[in-house]
Amino acid sequence: GTGKTTTVAACAEAWRAAGYRVVGAAVKGEAARTLAAATGIECETVAWYLAHTDPTSLPLDARTILVVDEASTLSDRNLDSLMTMATTTGASLRLIGDPAQHGAIAAGGMFRVLCERHAQQTPELTTTHRLQNPHDRAAAQALRDGRIDEAFDELATAGHLHVASDDLTMYRHVLGHWWDAHRSGLDHPMVDRRNSTRRELNRLAHLLRRVNGELGDEEIRASGGRAFAAGDRITARAPNRDLHVEGDRHAYVRNGAIGTVVAVHQDHRANLGDTLTVAFDGIGLIEIPRSFFDLHRTSAGRPEVGIDHAYALTSYAVQGSTHDISTSRVDATATRAETYVDITRGRHENHLY
Repeated sequence: GTGKTTTVAACAEAWRAAGYRVVGAAVKGEAARTLAAATGIECETVAWYLAHTDPTSLPLDARTILVVDEASTLSDRNLDSLMTMATTTGASLRLIGDPAQHGAIAAGGMFRVLCERHAQQTPELTTTHRLQNPHDRAAAQALRDGRIDEAFDELATAGHLHVASDDLTMYRHVLGHWWDAHRSGLDHPMVDRRNSTRRELNRLAHLLRRVNGELGDEEIRASGGRAFAAGDRITARAPNRDLHVEGDRHAYVRNGAIGTVVAVHQDHRANLGDTLTVAFDGIGLIEIPRSFFDLHRTSAGRPEVGIDHAYALTSYAVQGSTHDISTSRVDATATRAETYVDITRGRHENHLY
């Protein structure tokens, strides 16, 4: 919340004025789309750049500046590949991010090492603009500095630290806080690091909306006990370039994209014919077949579901997002980076359970 993207937009304008071509990248597809929307530069995923390794047609050249957002999530192997491509072509690489936030899923950490070893050559934005509550702001700074007890004290002073005695109490309080905010028009995801908790919170949130008449009457059942109806908020948990807005192949399903189910279509002759029409935020209307939203195996043999409810997300998934308020859960296994991300999402309130 220090204005990194706003700063990148100003830099990109200056670089273009100097005759450079400015492009962007991010590990997550939705992060790349958000960077493009905020800065006006053409953005793709890191995976897209790494797939274009033909030395006769590399996507960079000596007049190109590649901005990599959320660079803390970049694995060392992928960073090395991007640096090799930049060295080969003469392009410039600019890494933007926060080393205190989540690192790469694969082996990583080089972005943090570069920031620490070359502090004098690393511009840093230090004023937090997102967090409006002074206690939340102080808690975030204390947590960033490793002063854990002080961070929790600041949250407690703000009334934003809640201790639950057991899982049942936790579910009731987290869900209740989210529901009150939702009914007040302050939609935001509940955040938890564990997929099992995330799935349970999503199931309960869907049921709450359904019994309160907020969802369509017709439901499509999916693997894992999930059900989707018109009005459900969903997120893409995997990318698929073959699923895109009609007539626009660039407006495709990106990993992390959020949207609303606007219609369900059940094929009563064959289950596989079921589809969901989803209005993805900032992308458009896309038809999602059961072969994608149900449990399936990727080309690499890995099981995945293409979409899931977006009422509860992992801490990794919400990195980079901004909401009016935030509701997150941590336990003894939580990392400092995870908790730091959790308590820096909400402008006005950041509740930690």
